[in-house]
Amino acid sequence: MAAPFPAPSPLVVDALDQLRIAAESPPESDLELRRVAMLPRPWDPASCPPELRELIYVWLDAVAGWINENLTWRTDRVVPICWPDHPHIIHELAIVACLRWEADHAVTAAVLEEWHRFTLPMFLDRLALRIGPTGCPPGKHQPHPGQSRNRLYRSAAEIQARRQARHIDDVSEDPQAS
Repeated sequence: MAAPFPAPSPLVVDALDQLRIAAESPPESDLELRRVAMLPRPWDPASCPPELRELIYVWLDAVAGWINENLTWRTDRVVPICWPDHPHIIHELAIVACLRWEADHAVTAAVLEEWHRFTLPMFLDRLALRIGPTGCPPGKHQPHPGQSRNRLYRSAAEIQARRQARHIDDVSEDPQAS
């Protein structure tokens, strides 16, 4: 039998409900617009305070297991066990989970059918494309292949070099200089 989709914690549900309400009735004042703009968005865990983010990660863990157990068959199209070590998966899994939660509360089956037809297969295809055919087998997490390049990109020397290059380009392309 098919297992039910994992429910998020009441705090995550509350965050999603606040956003749904805000989407249904646009803000009438600048103050209300700013309040809505500051609401945490569970589909973007980084936008959430730490307590809510932790609850989202717990939910995402349940969702990853649910997807793997109920909706996948091929081992190259699964959410890897080490998904928390892959920021790209966290970003996408949160969106997939929130869309599925919303689909569960739709008035017709059309939204859920769209999730099954488009959202889930595209998510799993992107996982396979980004992680590769062997992915991260259980117990054999593969570190990010671009880790050293990313570390170099964030180094103080490289940041300074990029800033200097922008400054030189901005000065040399200044329309007032001609």
